[in-house]
Amino acid sequence: MSSRLFDALDHRFTDMDEVKDIAEQGCANCAPGGFIYYWETKEFFWEHEQEIEDYLTDIYGKSLYVDVAKEHPSINQMINKFVWILIEDYCTCKYGKFTETKGYSMLTA
Repeated sequence: MSSRLFDALDHRFTDMDEVKDIAEQGCANCAPGGFIYYWETKEFFWEHEQEIEDYLTDIYGKSLYVDVAKEHPSINQMINKFVWILIEDYCTCKYGKFTETKGYSMLTA
């Protein structure tokens, strides 16, 4: 499934070591470049707002918004958290596919 959102993530996250770190440790511990400061995550969020909201709602349901708001009282913090959840999910899936493919290719070699 191709979309502007996932095309942008594919373009940004090409370093598998970084993808692995984010998948295993999260954005708060890895601080991926281009997604560190609120202005960066807000810019990304507003560019892909509808796709991000659709993805998060499909995966987590609308209760995610309430849960995030309880711990992140400002709009900046909420947007940052939404973008980081998205990136962490993306990296977890990408790294999982990479390790499955790598494991499969090692078995067939």
